[in-house]
Amino acid sequence: MTSLLTNSAAMTALTTLKGINAQLDMTSNRVSTGQRVSAASDNAAYWSIATTVRTDNASLGAVKDSLGLGSSAVDTAYNGLNSVLSDLQNMRAKLQTALQPGVDRAKVQTELVAIQSKMKATADSSISSGQNWLSVDSSATNTAYQATQSVVAGFSRAASGSITFSTIAVQVGQIKLYDTNATSVNTPATAGQVFGTTSLTGTAGFTGGTANFSGTNEVKFDLTLGDGSAATITLNNTTLSSAVGNLAAVTTTEFLDAINNQIAADTTTTPLAGKVSASLDSSGRLTFKTTATGSGTNASITIQNATATGGYTLVDVGFGTGTAGTDARTGSGSAAGTTAGRGILDTVDGTTTFSVNTIDISTLVGTAGDTTLKNIITQVDKAIASVTNAGTKLGANKTQIDGQKTFVDTLMKANDRTIGTLVDADIEEESTKLKALQTQQQLAVQALSIANSASQTVLSLFR
Repeated sequence: MTSLLTNSAAMTALTTLKGINAQLDMTSNRVSTGQRVSAASDNAAYWSIATTVRTDNASLGAVKDSLGLGSSAVDTAYNGLNSVLSDLQNMRAKLQTALQPGVDRAKVQTELVAIQSKMKATADSSISSGQNWLSVDSSATNTAYQATQSVVAGFSRAASGSITFSTIAVQVGQIKLYDTNATSVNTPATAGQVFGTTSLTGTAGFTGGTANFSGTNEVKFDLTLGDGSAATITLNNTTLSSAVGNLAAVTTTEFLDAINNQIAADTTTTPLAGKVSASLDSSGRLTFKTTATGSGTNASITIQNATATGGYTLVDVGFGTGTAGTDARTGSGSAAGTTAGRGILDTVDGTTTFSVNTIDISTLVGTAGDTTLKNIITQVDKAIASVTNAGTKLGANKTQIDGQKTFVDTLMKANDRTIGTLVDADIEEESTKLKALQTQQQLAVQALSIANSASQTVLSLFR
């Protein structure tokens, strides 16, 4: 039926055309942006994930830049140390020459002064990004100085959304060559720690990664602190029965929780509670550490196997062979104190009254002079060892930074692939779809034109 009031064919054609145009707009947007999810309205979940990953990648980019700056600073300091090490070796050779009879020590001293000046200039010029780790000023008035420089090496996002940054510590206080600060520097107190001999999962008690306490196996040791606090920690099928899910397969986490629970529950006259805790170190070794620091209260720990009772058999978990009373271990913290605020080359030696930077052999004569010169050679030998050790530490820092740079770069590429998987459009597919939709659009326009011409055909009947 043909109606003059309602053109059903035209309405159908128009609806079809609108649908095709909507798909055409979406496909055109995907082709032009290269993304199938470019806004939250396209796919809220994918857009949210991709946005978070992009944010993480931006943070990783900043971490990569930080590692680059840190690597540059480490390289600069390392090159400076290498140069100074060569100078020290040359200085030692000159000093040894000065031991020979008939050598004019005043002339040798002229050469030593030149070497000393060169080493100081090398240290002073070892600057990267405004930082000098070889020639410093550790005085309290210099707020820019940090004995430990932290290079941002990574970050992690917890399920709660909180961000935690990891760092690589460069111990500037241990590698500095010169320090204008002649006064003492405060050093922090340290906690007492005791470590097992091997990884917990590598002991006989945890063969296969878990321990079997369903039978007669027992871990029992005496734990004593410096203030007299003491308790016997006992772990067996009785004490663990209510604390673990499976006595035949006790995990390391359950094992640690059980130890810490017994420490927390200690009600002896001088309890351990709140003073010490058990954990695993980076090597997986069972570790006990005091919560207090210093050489006084709670700073020291002694641990040894106790005597098994009730038919139980002692099991080794890294603190001995399982025999009662064997392999007692003690670890003490250090009290807060002070250390000389000088570097490797400007610290005055108590025997020679010189620092490497101020050595003067021009007036050394006779037997006493020869003795002093030998002491100076020993002093320079010690400086060479110290600079070599500093270079080793910087080399380890360099290796760690380079490894982290490689990891961060790999992680950023993996994140890019993740983003691509979620939001990138398949251009080949979308371009093919675009061509098809353009053809459909043309056909829909023609269909609408035909539908609109039907009323004209009806009018011709009245002519």
